[in-house]
Amino acid sequence: MKKKNFKWRALVFNPIVLVVYGIGCYYLSFLAWYGGVARRAPIILATFGSLLIWFGWCFYRYRKKRNAVKNTSGKSSPSSIWENFCKWWFRISLLSFTFITLVTGFQIYQSAIHFQGKLAFEIHDFFNTRDIAFVHNNVYEDGLDGLLVDLQTELELPEELYLSNEFDFTFNSDGEITYIYSFFYGLDENKETKSFLLSYDREKSKDIRVYLNGFADPTFEDTMKLQPLFDGVKTLPLKETVAEWGEETVGIYYAGYRSWGYNTEGIVYFDQEGNTLPLTDASNEITGYTISLYAPDNDTKTPMRFMDFSTAGMLQEEVAIEATQPQNDGETFFLTKQLGYQLTVVDAAAGSRFYTLSQSLDGGNTWELINPDPFLGELGVSTGITFINEQLGFIGLSHNGGSYSELYLTTDGGVTFEKVEIPPVQVPLTETEKYNPFDFPEIPYEDNGDLFLPVGQGQDGDYNKASHLLYRSTDEGKTWEYAEELFW
Repeated sequence: MKKKNFKWRALVFNPIVLVVYGIGCYYLSFLAWYGGVARRAPIILATFGSLLIWFGWCFYRYRKKRNAVKNTSGKSSPSSIWENFCKWWFRISLLSFTFITLVTGFQIYQSAIHFQGKLAFEIHDFFNTRDIAFVHNNVYEDGLDGLLVDLQTELELPEELYLSNEFDFTFNSDGEITYIYSFFYGLDENKETKSFLLSYDREKSKDIRVYLNGFADPTFEDTMKLQPLFDGVKTLPLKETVAEWGEETVGIYYAGYRSWGYNTEGIVYFDQEGNTLPLTDASNEITGYTISLYAPDNDTKTPMRFMDFSTAGMLQEEVAIEATQPQNDGETFFLTKQLGYQLTVVDAAAGSRFYTLSQSLDGGNTWELINPDPFLGELGVSTGITFINEQLGFIGLSHNGGSYSELYLTTDGGVTFEKVEIPPVQVPLTETEKYNPFDFPEIPYEDNGDLFLPVGQGQDGDYNKASHLLYRSTDEGKTWEYAEELFW
């Protein structure tokens, strides 16, 4: 039976090799946790590169020595003491290598989950961000249809798109788009909601950055359709208007269907041929899909608020009907047309308020007190109220000017409440410290039988572009588990 050469193995895995391997793994785990490629990557490359060269040289020497041994004989064998030492060192070094590898692997795994480390954000960005070349970037020549063409080179966009908040972009006097911000969503062919957050700044990049799968709070309201903006930009005499203004940079702001009351300032109707007609007098409320043209560098310039004459007022009757129904706001929530709940301020001091909870069974005509202290003695400012059904509901309370908030749960229709415990997500503050910036739970919502809870960072939060976390509950809000990070 061939005798194992522990002397050679001990040389290959000598203490210096073990130390170098440990240093490389140490910096590799820190890179996964905290980033810093410029500082840590050279050390990692140097350590593992030197190990690769060492093991390559050892392999070469082993092959050369083995061939030499075949041609020689009579060699003296090493002493048994030295042989035993080499045997034990080889085993210790092998265990040490295994231990260091397992610890490093565990650290890298931890840094890649629950947004605890830099690696987790890099993985999230890899799967949820796209940088797309912006080729059709002239609003005079391509309108905004060119933007869709470029996006569709790498993305599958839903047929009908809805705004989550706004669509804002600027362009120069030559029509070249210089800035875009928008957050919109739609249903794909599988009836699943897909969201798209667009960010473009020509001074920083020629590509459009698109963040996918963010939380858009979809409502699919007709008032937030995006198509009227694309149709209007294609029809409006933008080039002529910009030339008349004499501004180097002009912007367009669109937030869907809007009401301007009876204020005719800046209101301009246009038709499908691009003909415009300034509105000078209003006998009815002015409503419609509004495309606002403004001068970002000139605050004295009154924006031109273009409204398609064919759609102006078309939703007014629907909006008026809805206005006669009970309306939900930050402190009032109607589960049905008759059943509603309301947080009422009964005392206030130093910017904080004390609330009671009332219930209405007749559409808000009368209210009955059902809980004199829903926030369990706490003072603050309400962040909202919602009820999932007649028994299950949530209320929120913020403190210190919106720096942090608390969420309360009722399972008996508002008679009693308890504070909701949300498991924290720790993120790196420094290379040795962690903290939880996500301390502002908002109001949960229901989707497909489960509850979802966005948790923000409050007014003082700025971690990772002030992102949010989304939690999920499958037991009616009793317990919550982390689901994903959101970018608004």
